[in-house]
Amino acid sequence: MKLVSAVEHSWLSIGKDDDITAEEADALAAAGSILPKNCLEWSRNRVKFRQFCGVVQIQQRLQIEILPKVFPHQTPEQQRTTLIEMLDTAGDIEGLSTQQAGLATSSHRLLDVFIRYYLKLLEIQLQQGLLRDYRDVDDTLDQVRGRIDLIRQQRENLFKPQRLACRFNELVVDIPVNRLLHTALLCMTNLASSPMLRQHIQSMRMRFGGIGMIHKGDHLPRADDLNRMQRRYASVVELARLFIDGQYMDARAGQQQVYSLLFDMNQLFERFVAVKLRPTARKMGLRLMEQGPRKFLGEDDSGKGRLLMRPDISLLNALNRPVTILDTKWKLLDSGNPIASLSPADLYQLSTYASAYRCDQVMLLYPEQAGFRGEYRMTLNLEKPVTLVVVAVPLYGK
Repeated sequence: MKLVSAVEHSWLSIGKDDDITAEEADALAAAGSILPKNCLEWSRNRVKFRQFCGVVQIQQRLQIEILPKVFPHQTPEQQRTTLIEMLDTAGDIEGLSTQQAGLATSSHRLLDVFIRYYLKLLEIQLQQGLLRDYRDVDDTLDQVRGRIDLIRQQRENLFKPQRLACRFNELVVDIPVNRLLHTALLCMTNLASSPMLRQHIQSMRMRFGGIGMIHKGDHLPRADDLNRMQRRYASVVELARLFIDGQYMDARAGQQQVYSLLFDMNQLFERFVAVKLRPTARKMGLRLMEQGPRKFLGEDDSGKGRLLMRPDISLLNALNRPVTILDTKWKLLDSGNPIASLSPADLYQLSTYASAYRCDQVMLLYPEQAGFRGEYRMTLNLEKPVTLVVVAVPLYGK
């Protein structure tokens, strides 16, 4: 299988001796309806992934790894580390950076890193045995087990008194959670680029003998569905969901046999910042709110609200009044002077927030990047002066 590394917002050339061939580009274009909306941008003989990072695999012919572009001079290994640290901190794949630090900076592909981490989590839990649960069973037996189903006994065994229609509970391993874990292993079989990793997956699947698969349309168990005895499987269950059809990834098999495991970096950066800021806000006696508080900018003649505002992050005081509105921006600034690089649209947006929510301070948060570290301040000349703070958020360290 051909492996291609790309960087978000950077072009891949299309041609016989270029990054991808015309046939591969056609297959990628055909998969466009399966990928997240506005994921791809096409131009003459080239294509790029917008604000999405992760992996796209088309059949067994092409795997494209899309890495974050923050520091232009970063190596692919460092870019993988950036993404893994963000996924860990934001809680999408918790614990990944600690457990897989060695893999993240080695020659392993990003998808292989995810698969190895899943196998490690699963192996730890399987050492304590597969999950089991009770299942209601209706069967006809020679002796009583559980209780007799009188209605079924009269209907099926009226003239065969030696046969008993029984209903009982049986402890089984073929339960939805195990089917989810088994299905995730099957999904990984055709995704791993390393033969040794595929062999590891196959050996793990042998431990799921007698356990079925999750089929299209079936409910995917969540960590919240686990009972008290099953809670130890919570992390591996959520990761299995991500491999199959998770909240922040799209993993579907169709006629094009496409597998995509992509993260919207705008949303990921917002969650990353919220997790980083929450302890600081708590120490200041403030409550951090994501995607709120919601408020309409205006009303029409009928009194219906128009233009719903939904700040990325707000810091609320004891009266639940926003004292600071924060807006996250996953992008590179054009110059070393962040204030001079701010777009008018971003300034208008923050000014509107400041006026509507009557805040004394608003903040723009960007990823730390070459030429921009620390923070800068300016004053917005509104009805009353408002302080705008432009902050570079480090992506490394806990």
